[in-house]
Amino acid sequence: MKLFNQLKSLIADLKEISAVLKQLQQQQATLTEQLNHVQTVGEEIQIDIEKMNFKNQPHLDRIAKSQQHIDQELSKYRAR
Repeated sequence: MKLFNQLKSLIADLKEISAVLKQLQQQQATLTEQLNHVQTVGEEIQIDIEKMNFKNQPHLDRIAKSQQHIDQELSKYRAR
């Protein structure tokens, strides 16, 4: 009788483990899908950043050149 109860308990535990395993597999599939979506969004954002940097680079170069010119002119007055 004790063996029969233990066997029933074992079968119940195996069913529970099977159900939990199915849940984990579903959650893993959901996470994988979400990760793919996040990666896609991240790649789109990176492309947008690169486009912005490309468009802004000429402006940044002119600003740097102007700053260098201003620094050179100011250094003439500081030396006096």
